[in-house]
Amino acid sequence: MSPEDVRMTRYRVALVARPEGWQPESLDDVPPRPGPLGEVLGESLDLFESLRRAIEYNQSSSAGGQWAVVVDVDQGGRIWPDARLCTPIVYKITSIWWPEGWEPASARDVPNCVWKSQGAPAEPAENYQQAENTVIALNNQCLARPGLNWYVMVAVENEPVAQTVAYDASGTETTSLVRRLHVLRPDQGTHGNCDHCPAHAFPCAQADWSSRVYDVSVTQSKVLRGAGG
Repeated sequence: MSPEDVRMTRYRVALVARPEGWQPESLDDVPPRPGPLGEVLGESLDLFESLRRAIEYNQSSSAGGQWAVVVDVDQGGRIWPDARLCTPIVYKITSIWWPEGWEPASARDVPNCVWKSQGAPAEPAENYQQAENTVIALNNQCLARPGLNWYVMVAVENEPVAQTVAYDASGTETTSLVRRLHVLRPDQGTHGNCDHCPAHAFPCAQADWSSRVYDVSVTQSKVLRGAGG
């Protein structure tokens, strides 16, 4: 995971029909086979501002037979040709390299320079709070026994930004997805102390953010049934 030139995205909060009897698993869940997008409640360049607005609507008694979802209106997705579905958000924990010279003040800190380390991605957390509790526990272990790694939370949008499928002569299907994720810095977290970093005089040492956006490529391959036989 390294910084990408991710374009500005317009995250829109729109209503869809809530199916009778449907029980959402979370306040940002999405009905199965959602119908057309309806009334627009708002729009923001900040995913989490739109997410909060959608959740507030879904919590309200006025929701009735409607349900709020968050979509990217700058590109199409699998469900709608003119909007990419972003909710529900999946929260995960991933390890990053501990930057040279960086000193965290607490287990909630996230360095401004985020480079993913080796290792398999973690299983999704049930919700944001579980992800935060897990990352704090892991980083407290890192503080007690400093090493090469540090842990951060990432929020992964639902539909991919791009998807391609290719086949080769051996019958292997390879799917390449570009996923948009947001590295999160908890409310009480900071960027830590960069005074001893070789790049401490650079602007990145003073930058402050609550989330940072990356586009990450994921490739999966499988042999089609009956291939080669």
